[in-house]
Amino acid sequence: MESMQSLCQELSTMLSQTEVTPDIVEKFKAGSQKLKANPGLLDDLIGKLSPAAQAPAKKFRNLMLQDDMEPGKFQTAGKAIKDGLPSAVQKELDGFKFDFGDALGLW
Repeated sequence: MESMQSLCQELSTMLSQTEVTPDIVEKFKAGSQKLKANPGLLDDLIGKLSPAAQAPAKKFRNLMLQDDMEPGKFQTAGKAIKDGLPSAVQKELDGFKFDFGDALGLW
């Protein structure tokens, strides 16, 4: 389990440092539109998180619902959301990031 957490953390770090390409922008826009068409799409995933991780996860969802959101702003805002959270919550959100991306077709 520890190696899986380490792998998720490494992948999360790589993704946060990824250059924003036109393909990423298109997937981001499509994911945002998918969520706007069905705002409850992530509710089950968020509900599986610990109570401490649910509020920040909802903030990530709300970012995707903003009309002016784009990948670079999302990364910056995401870092701000996670700053100051306990490490256990940050790790939980790192795992949630993959479910979030899968549900929205970002990967």
